[in-house]
Parts: sequence; C-alpha cells; structure tokens
Amino acid sequence: MSFSWPTLTQATYRIARLRRLIVAAYVLAAVVLGLTALVSPELLPATRAVSIFTTMAVLVLGHVVLFPNVALETLSLSVVGALFIAVLPVLPEIAGYASIAYYQAALTLAVVFVVLVALALMTGLQKLLEICVYAGPMAQLRITTHLDVPYSATVACQQFGLRPETRRGRVMAGPADAQGFFDVAVVSEHMTDPDDPSCPLVVKLDAMVLSSDPQNHETMLVLPNGAVTVTAHRFAPKADGCRVSVTEMPGDFTFGMHAMFWLTDQQTDNLVEVAELMQNEPSRVNGLAHAVSLLSIAGVVLSPRQPVLD
Repeated sequence: MSFSWPTLTQATYRIARLRRLIVAAYVLAAVVLGLTALVSPELLPATRAVSIFTTMAVLVLGHVVLFPNVALETLSLSVVGALFIAVLPVLPEIAGYASIAYYQAALTLAVVFVVLVALALMTGLQKLLEICVYAGPMAQLRITTHLDVPYSATVACQQFGLRPETRRGRVMAGPADAQGFFDVAVVSEHMTDPDDPSCPLVVKLDAMVLSSDPQNHETMLVLPNGAVTVTAHRFAPKADGCRVSVTEMPGDFTFGMHAMFWLTDQQTDNLVEVAELMQNEPSRVNGLAHAVSLLSIAGVVLSPRQPVLD
C-alpha cells in the first residue's frame, strides 16, 4: 500500500490512539539526551537539551501522524534523532580541519555522512527492537479494552461477534461444519502475498463460537501455527447505546508482542474498525492505514525504483 496523506480527523485519531507510543518515544529521547549531557556537558548544556527535546517532540508527533503503523521505527527515531541533533555542533569543528577553500565542501560531506550513519543506526536499532519483541517464550496474558458505541446491545452483538457465514469488513467467515468449526479469512492491509505481490496477504484460520447470548459472545480462534486465541465480548446497555468490552488471551504472543500491542492500543483500534463499518465516513483506524515507513521512503529516494506517494 502506497503512502497517503492523513486527514485532520485521521491525524487527531492517530495521536490519541498512539499516545502510549508517543510517551515511550519521549522517554527514550529524554534518556539519550540525559546520558549525552552527563558524558559531555559542554556539548549539551541544559538549555540546548530542552531545545532538542522540544524538536524531537514535534518530530515524533509528525512521524506518528504520517507513519502510524511502524511503531518500532518511531522508537528508533526518538533515540537516533536525539543523538543526531546533539552531535550536529561538532560537524563544523570537524570540517574546520580542511583548508578554508574546501571548508564548505567538507561540511557538506560531513553532514551527508552523518545522515547516512543515522539512517543506518535507525535501521539497525529497529532490527534489534524487532528481535527483542518477537524473542522469548509465549506469555499467556489477558488483554482487555472497551469501546462505547451508539447502538443497542443487540445490534452491537451482531456487529462485533464473529459468526459463521458472515462478512465483517476485511474478515470473512465460511459455514460451520458438524463440530462447529468454520473457516475465517482475514485480508491484511500491510502485507502482500509472497506468491503474488500485487495481491494482499490473506490469513486463514479456524474458529468456533463457544457461547453466545445478547450480552456475551465468546469465540475460539485456531491460528495457522496451531496456537489458540480465545476472545470474549460483553455488551452492556447504556442510555446512549452500549459499551462493548473485549477480553482476549492470545496463544502466540511473547512479552514483547504484548508490550507493542499495548503501546499501539491495537485492541481498541480493532474495535473502532468494526464500529466504523456501520458508518459512511472514511475510516480513521490505523489498521486500515498504510504501512509505509520513513526508512522505506528514504530507501526509495536514495535508490529510486517505484513511487510511494499517491
């Protein structure tokens, strides 16, 4: 999926939904600046550290708004970006070793070199974070969230509960067999089919409705790797609609995956995606947004092959 500019509504939603990720990025930037100030106080006095942190705060917000589905890149940007801005004053000193006639050229080369090093560091740090996220044992932890919707509990139950022979946005369910299992196909918005890159990846799994009534709906999902995830929805009537509460226990999440799921508030984003199926307005959710990253755009700029901008 190519890059697309967000609307004001989408930008506001992304900042609100990814608020935990933004705070985590701010903390990382503050730690980097603090350590740099301890190592070299003359390079980073307090006033300059505050100025750099303010700049990084704006950069992180802009990154989240433009690239909402690359959380690890946001975290690596906060670290490398803060370090990059902190060392900028050193570059004129390095260029000063060249003769006066070549000073400007030396400064330009130094800046270009540092930018390339920063991109390489971001790539390496992102890969390291990715390894940390997916490494380790599986963690059987419950994930819970809720969403208030302007529908009755009966309507919400029909909309949010996964059932045989239904279609719910990019989730399609087939008929149930004699044991109650039914096939589910989920179209990925961010990954392509390895056999046909022009088509999106379709993930297939098995599901079974464990129990269902007007206030509760519990489903078991059997993932392609054999892991089992149980999802329970509860629908509590309210004066202006109902509250949809969901509890999940993923069978294939590591502690790092749980952390990223929480930082990006992915569970609530999934609920909002289903709720917006009953509206005619363009979707705000991150799950349907592009997965283009800053590094991918930088790669295209440095080695043009195909456009990434609509």
